[in-house]
Amino acid sequence: MKKSLLFVFFAINMAVFAQWSNHSFTHGGITRDYRIHVPAIYNGTNSVPLVIALHGLGDDMTNFSGIGLSTVADTANFISVYPQAISDPLFGTAWNSGAGAFGQYPNQTVNDVDFIKSLIDTISAHYNINSHRVYATGFSMGGFMTNRLACELSTKIASFASVSGTIGSGITCTPSRAISICHFHGTGDATVSYTNNTFGMNAQPLVNFWVTNNNCNSTPVHTNLPDLVADGYTIEHDLYSGGNNGTVVEHFKVNNGPHTWLFTPANDIDYSTEIWKFFMTKTLPTSSAGLHEYDWNQTISLYPNPAKDVITVTQTDHLDFQKIALFDVSGKCCFQDSFEDTASIDISSLSRGVYILKCYTKEGFVASKKVILQ
Repeated sequence: MKKSLLFVFFAINMAVFAQWSNHSFTHGGITRDYRIHVPAIYNGTNSVPLVIALHGLGDDMTNFSGIGLSTVADTANFISVYPQAISDPLFGTAWNSGAGAFGQYPNQTVNDVDFIKSLIDTISAHYNINSHRVYATGFSMGGFMTNRLACELSTKIASFASVSGTIGSGITCTPSRAISICHFHGTGDATVSYTNNTFGMNAQPLVNFWVTNNNCNSTPVHTNLPDLVADGYTIEHDLYSGGNNGTVVEHFKVNNGPHTWLFTPANDIDYSTEIWKFFMTKTLPTSSAGLHEYDWNQTISLYPNPAKDVITVTQTDHLDFQKIALFDVSGKCCFQDSFEDTASIDISSLSRGVYILKCYTKEGFVASKKVILQ
């Protein structure tokens, strides 16, 4: 759908003059608030991703907007939104997430799933949002709500990342598709316990649930993150790949980690950066979004990977490719060129690390692939 000139003018001015702003609309007879961050580089011409970030029990949108996603967005060019939960008489601000104990589930009459759906539509009416690249993340009860959205709203949200929140005991999760999921959890979490969760699934059973749902490989690729900071924590990473429609499940297990959102340089990991690295290659599948996409493995060959000096990209099925581009994890474009059959990319001058290769046709984004430079 083409945007009007008035819309583009409005979007440009919002980006230039007000990166942060608070808004509200009526949903279910209730005024619902949200806080939004628009990066200065957003110009309204090209569509951008949207990341929904859900705060924890008793928290609010203003405080949670300080988790650092906006800093990542300023270079990666995505819009982030921080919706506000309704206050429950017993528990304070709380999502109807399905998390509860002893028969008590906060805000059971509030339809927060539909609120998030309406929020996506509302923001999309004011900004040029890529409807195939909407993501959700959340902490604690916001993590429970993130999983509920994965269970019930995966037709509008491409992938999900939960921190210290699993699937609540008050809901039955019956996902409509395979879904890429990333979960972060500390084994020293005294609020939402890693192994004795009062409010829902334990952490590893949650990961197993999504691995089974996606039909991923049951044996993960296991790595230990470098322990560079004396914060008392070590971090293990499990990657379960090979799921239906290219889905994956990732799990960051923080040994001794408490109930908190981790940042660098105080910790070995920055959750906001890692979550965006996970999101940036995920798009809504054709069956959900109606987007004409191609499976990477059936259309593109890339070698070597990992690579040192040059990578060669060849299309294995003759499609109408027009451009190829390489991005770092912050979203900065490091290389782009026209692309027909074969392309060679000189990577010798680039810093070692993880990059994302994207191929485009005249219809738009087609496929992405993680490239490791070593």
